Amino acid sequence: MKTKVTVKQDEQEPIAAEIMATAIIEIAAAMEKLSNSGLKRKAIVALIHDTSGLRKGDIELVLNNLEALRTTWCTR
Repeated sequence: MKTKVTVKQDEQEPIAAEIMATAIIEIAAAMEKLSNSGLKRKAIVALIHDTSGLRKGDIELVLNNLEALRTTWCTR
């Protein structure tokens, strides 16, 4: 039995699973482009840290999970 997934944002209409899947795929692709941009991972983390003030470990965790978004949440 398939379960239909819906997400609501601020009292708006639910977002279709297909739209969410497309967004996840696009985010993962953008992260792949960033990783292949020529900047070393350390430089990406340093730039984000400098502008956000977030801990570098937290930034690494987020970047790792952005790379894994597609394989974690999408079947295609």
